[in-house]
Amino acid sequence: MSSVAPRALTPARVGRPWGGGRFGTLGDEPVGEIWVSGDRATLPDGRTLEEAGIAASVPLVKVLDIAAQLSVQVHPDDPLARELHGPRAVGKHEAWVVLEVEGDASIAVGLTDAGRVEDLFSGDRALVSAAIALSQATTGTVVDVAPGTVHAPTAGILLYEVQQRSDLTYRIFDWGRSRPLHHAEARRAIRPEAQVVVSRLPDGDGCIDLIDPPAPFRLELCRPGVGGLDLRLEGRAVLSMIGGELLLDGVPLGEEHWLLEPGESSLTGSGEALLAFWR
Repeated sequence: MSSVAPRALTPARVGRPWGGGRFGTLGDEPVGEIWVSGDRATLPDGRTLEEAGIAASVPLVKVLDIAAQLSVQVHPDDPLARELHGPRAVGKHEAWVVLEVEGDASIAVGLTDAGRVEDLFSGDRALVSAAIALSQATTGTVVDVAPGTVHAPTAGILLYEVQQRSDLTYRIFDWGRSRPLHHAEARRAIRPEAQVVVSRLPDGDGCIDLIDPPAPFRLELCRPGVGGLDLRLEGRAVLSMIGGELLLDGVPLGEEHWLLEPGESSLTGSGEALLAFWR
């Protein structure tokens, strides 16, 4: 089996009104997201993943720099996406890993009570806030956000996100910002009793699964430990460094994000990384 042939990825930057200053600005708007494996992310030869014809071969990985609370929103599943947006549309299952937090940041995900759905559409800030369940955000928090789950990460979080390659977001409430809302679609998409799975990055060495099926992607924490580990990939994957130093076949991974090809390689070092690929 050949090596995984790592290629450094240069993410595409996306402006968001809630973005912080970590990734700069685009025009007058702060960059809120970098799309690590988006269509416009670039390879070392200057081609985008779209131009290379390989964008769809990996899940969409993003990093969000959140300086103000995101809109209260929900994403559709695959059947609803196809019904509302055409036969080629896909839904949006996503998962998060909290990389950094400032102060008492929190994750707003799920409902405090399944009977409070209508409060989300009231336009009343107090009612909306009371309807969304809050979980404390600490470095290493992992959240599985299935389609139909209402969510709104709060300020002060640097968030890793892996998701289906879809940008279908139905905003319900936007905290006074003037962007369009999508109440009709959101009412169809919401699953009031959606189970929210919040966990933490586990201890131990190896590549450890973080998200269970039915998520269409796999997300693993890879930590080689003293003995290193053999990395075997059946398809392309996105490797994102989140701490320490790692070497692939003895070569230091000096960049933060990498596209890996199918193959087998040795991963060593004292660091850790997140590995995202399709199931």
